[in-house]
Amino acid sequence: MERLNYTSVTEFIFLSFTRSTRFPVLLSIIFLLTYLLIVFGNILMILVIKCDTRLHTPMYFFLFTLSCLDICYTTTIVPQTLCNLWRSRPSILFANCATQMCCTIVFGAMQILIITAMAYDRYVAISNPLRYKTVMSWTACTMLLVIALVTSISIAVIVVYSVFKLPFCRTAEIGHFYCDVGQVLLLTCTNVKAVEVFTFFMVLFLFAFNFLFVIASYVYIIRAIVKIKTKQGQWKAFSTCSSHLNVVVVEYACLGFLYLRPTSAYEIDKDRIFVVAFTFGTPILNPLVYSVRNKAVKRGFRKLF
Repeated sequence: MERLNYTSVTEFIFLSFTRSTRFPVLLSIIFLLTYLLIVFGNILMILVIKCDTRLHTPMYFFLFTLSCLDICYTTTIVPQTLCNLWRSRPSILFANCATQMCCTIVFGAMQILIITAMAYDRYVAISNPLRYKTVMSWTACTMLLVIALVTSISIAVIVVYSVFKLPFCRTAEIGHFYCDVGQVLLLTCTNVKAVEVFTFFMVLFLFAFNFLFVIASYVYIIRAIVKIKTKQGQWKAFSTCSSHLNVVVVEYACLGFLYLRPTSAYEIDKDRIFVVAFTFGTPILNPLVYSVRNKAVKRGFRKLF
């Protein structure tokens, strides 16, 4: 019976559209305009970093990568959402759901790892400036990026395989607008406690390791800033970290809320609102924070235009 139930599921239905979508035109316009703003803002950041040779440093290399990840993460979710807003039967194929889940995990995990690499970059730049070019060479930056990619893909493949090998019930209705891990686990016809605990601790390990690393980096950064004799020097050193610190707080708070919870803690309506805010909010916030708070990026914008 479990095998029959498993093989009978060919698609998932998104209940968030069938229940509450009364104004598809308005929602489509809002989603589309916000998506275009995200893509435009992050592409603009990418162009600024690429065109201004003074921004060809490890810090902006990671920011360049973060902007690419923001575009990819949003593109994984939004186009499918826009299509479903106009469909009488808003759904996604079984294989496509697994692919979407895998991509969101990869891009989400890579964001965490790149933010950690940026914290290490700031630590080296402030605590040991004389060795900065040696430690943060382009080879080292490339290796950090490759490690982040391999780690993210490994986590995504393990989690997605653990979820989609389970038997699903015939009524495969997701109370969301994309294939979230917790919502898909609710559709299984078997006890998912083991998979839930395994997934939770895998994500917790990723979060905890990187969060502790970021905290340790900023402890050393603050110690180095305090040793600077002039107030102007202290402020200059702190200003190079303030934009990154804002991004750290937002990313860890949002991703932690989304993934570090058991499925029993999910509240569909509240989660849906929060995920919409996260999906559209943080990709806009990243280029905005760095363009407003960073003088080098402002100079790059003026040069680009």
